[in-house]
Amino acid sequence: MSKTLVAYFSWGGKTKALARAVAVKGGADLFQIRTIKDYSRIYLVAIGEAKLEHIKNERPALIGKPADFGQYDKVMIGFPIWWFTCPNAILSFLEQNDFKGKTIIPFCTYGSSGKGNSEADMAAACPDAIFESCIEATGLKDAAVRTLAELARN
Repeated sequence: MSKTLVAYFSWGGKTKALARAVAVKGGADLFQIRTIKDYSRIYLVAIGEAKLEHIKNERPALIGKPADFGQYDKVMIGFPIWWFTCPNAILSFLEQNDFKGKTIIPFCTYGSSGKGNSEADMAAACPDAIFESCIEATGLKDAAVRTLAELARN
């Protein structure tokens, strides 16, 4: 039987709420990707921190790993778009866990930029995984939870 993990990184709470709803409705386990060093709670400062991290290609240190990661066949990864890609915390998560043979379904939230380079950046950080197209949850509006929960169940 296939098991699904919904892992997410959220700065302002939008991705967190979406990920939690998907895990509940999709019957999946939930894991929050957290950085050791918090980003500023001031939006413009946090975006600046993320941009600097991106330019320097730095990977933030994370708190913890999912328990018994080997049990999951499918991992749905939610994140906000920062500077036209996924936050570097997502790349840290991909590099620090063994995704060989696992299916990854990325999903993102954003204000206006779209998924940008997130698919290519994630695939480069984790070449042994099977990547599906990034689902732009913002574009799905109210159907996002239903669509993502269905993917978690199947």
